[in-house]
Amino acid sequence: MLRKPQKMDKHNITKRKFYGKWLYKVSLSLPGVALLRMQGLNNTVTFLMNANDDKELKYRYHKEAYHNRQDIIDLCFYLQTKDKDSWAKRIERSFIDIYTNDIDIFHNLTEKFQHIVRTAFAPDANRSNQYDNNSHIISKKLPHDRYRYKVFLKPHKLKNDKQGKADFITWLDSQKNILISDAVKGWFMTTDWNWDRRYVLVEDHNTLLLLKLRNSEVVGKIYEYIISDK
Repeated sequence: MLRKPQKMDKHNITKRKFYGKWLYKVSLSLPGVALLRMQGLNNTVTFLMNANDDKELKYRYHKEAYHNRQDIIDLCFYLQTKDKDSWAKRIERSFIDIYTNDIDIFHNLTEKFQHIVRTAFAPDANRSNQYDNNSHIISKKLPHDRYRYKVFLKPHKLKNDKQGKADFITWLDSQKNILISDAVKGWFMTTDWNWDRRYVLVEDHNTLLLLKLRNSEVVGKIYEYIISDK
């Protein structure tokens, strides 16, 4: 069972595991944190504790990191104390996201670095069984108060069959229990590669089965919305 997160000022409810693995996410606003991506934990600490002139602070992110060196050093020191398999990071520009399944890491990060927390996500402990299924999305309501399934499409499976694509779009348009946007229609017709991800919304299980029977090869990952009462 998940332990209930201790009271925080604010946190979002995890809808599904991040990257199919992590229950908790803490996002920090920390200009200069790109240094950590370049240097790693140990070298970042060494650099920031020894750099003291413009010759060593050659790049903008060097200067930003030096300006915010106490927070970056504190973060590195903290992460160095944790098993490297117990957390993961993602760094983009001035932001670092820390992912974990350890509630203590979550609490420590959100408390120690409260002044730079952008967002924090924690699971609803009362619905812990839902997080064991990576095909569930926890939500307060259904999309448009109606659609239970999000179905990703794989247009590259029909890349040599333009007429097949057109027939499939025409069929989708005829289904009152499937919602597809004009943008997704255009994307489906012109996309022949397997990396972009877009979806349709499906109202119920019977319609989902009908979709699979119609063109199972273009049906990709399916997510079911689970309503949370929180």
